Amino acid sequence: MAAMAGPGESPYTFYDKEICSRAQVWLREEGPKDDGKPWVLFVSFVAPHFPLTAPPEHFYRFWNRDLGIPKLYAREERPHHPYVEDYRNSFCYDDYFDSPEQVKRALAGYLGLVRYVDENIGKVLAALEEAGLMANTRVMYTSDHGDNLGSRGLWGKSTMYEEIARVPLIIAGPGIPEGKRVATPVSHVDAYPFILESAGVPFASAKDTHPGHDLARIAGGFEPDRTVLSEYHGMGSTTGAFMIRVGRYKYVHYAKYPAQLFDLVSDPEETKDLAPDPAHARIVAECKAKLLAICDPQEVDRRAKARQAELLAANGGREAVVARGDLGFTPAPGFAADFQ
Repeated sequence: MAAMAGPGESPYTFYDKEICSRAQVWLREEGPKDDGKPWVLFVSFVAPHFPLTAPPEHFYRFWNRDLGIPKLYAREERPHHPYVEDYRNSFCYDDYFDSPEQVKRALAGYLGLVRYVDENIGKVLAALEEAGLMANTRVMYTSDHGDNLGSRGLWGKSTMYEEIARVPLIIAGPGIPEGKRVATPVSHVDAYPFILESAGVPFASAKDTHPGHDLARIAGGFEPDRTVLSEYHGMGSTTGAFMIRVGRYKYVHYAKYPAQLFDLVSDPEETKDLAPDPAHARIVAECKAKLLAICDPQEVDRRAKARQAELLAANGGREAVVARGDLGFTPAPGFAADFQ
């Protein structure tokens, strides 16, 4: 792990360079067609991502800086919630950092990759501008997750801390107020109606039971009466994790472990779990009731585990899947793959 953090090229940075080039070509040769039809371009970059190998021109911008040590990194400071322990023991990246210098290399690698993806996004936006499409095009920038980046001795994703669950979301273009920061909680489910409406398709015509709301409306002041939910059942978890935000509080519910509660106003770094404190029992109960109004966590966890067991059996069982290793990519729709 430690050897992966530093300057250089990785398959992922090579992939991002190719994706950036193809996006620029498409905008210049396909996007400008004057046929009156709306279009949508989805550009998906991998960086920043493990291995934390960043192009040297970006890595060394951070290597000579005092990056400090991640919060709650010292072993005596780390929380010992069982879900966190499960994840730490499953993705034991930190076991391979044997010195502060190795931690710094990882941080510099990650920050260098952030700068690298910024560079690529800038190239795509420049191509949009040069193609004469900026004035009548909406742009949405977001990410699927963040990274623990050493905080609490954790690296990677799979937890419900703000470093992971709170992702960037920026929208711009016609009908979007400029320079406005919106405090209303939103989710990636809101990307669907935003894209439909931006392409001229009324969301009402396809809504059915979809819980999303148009981000442009929310940016304009609309506040949906709902509770935003995040959940996780994937790698590094032995139990389903469910998270909601209720006002100043974040409530995290686990199917088989004690819940967590954080006050994001007085404790934005989530250093103190308030759930065990009897003084916050009422808040915990109120948050749990809001979650139960959305789903039954135990039943959802049972279904997720059953589906995972089906997939394992269909692909030769646990040992066969572990021996094959991570796929490293998601097949495009319609792609014939040798796995299910």
